[in-house]
Amino acid sequence: MPAPAWERLVPAPAGWRHPAWYLLLRALRELETHHVDLRAGYGTERRPDRYVRWALDDTLTTLGARRFPLAAVTADDLGRRWTLSAEGPEVSGEGHRLLGWLTGRLPADGLRPPSALAAPLPWPQPPLPGWGRLGDDG
Repeated sequence: MPAPAWERLVPAPAGWRHPAWYLLLRALRELETHHVDLRAGYGTERRPDRYVRWALDDTLTTLGARRFPLAAVTADDLGRRWTLSAEGPEVSGEGHRLLGWLTGRLPADGLRPPSALAAPLPWPQPPLPGWGRLGDDG
C-alpha cells in the first residue's frame, strides 16, 4: 500500500473512523478480546505485557478525553501509572485485570479499591479523541 494511504481515515464497524494503519492494532485488539470471550482457557492473565501496556495506553487516553470518573490508574505489575483527571478515585491492580475491567470482560474484583468505581463505558471506544464518528465531518 502506498505510504500516504496508511493515513487515510477508514470506518470501524462501531461507526468511528481511524487511520488505516490502526487496522493492524484493531485486529490485534479483536483477537485478544475475543480470545478471552471464547472462555476456552485463555484469560486476561495470558495476554502479553506488551499488548496490555499498549491497550491500557490507548483505552485510558480515550477514557480521559471522555472525562471518565477516575483520577489515576496504576498497573502495579507493569510499573505504569496513568493520570486521567484531578478528581475521582484512583484504582490499581495488575495490568491485565485493569484492562479486563475497563473493557467489560472482568469485574472490579481484584482491583484496589473494588468499590466506588464507575461502570466502564461501552467498549470499544474510538482509539484517539478527534478521529470522530462517521457523519461528524460530512
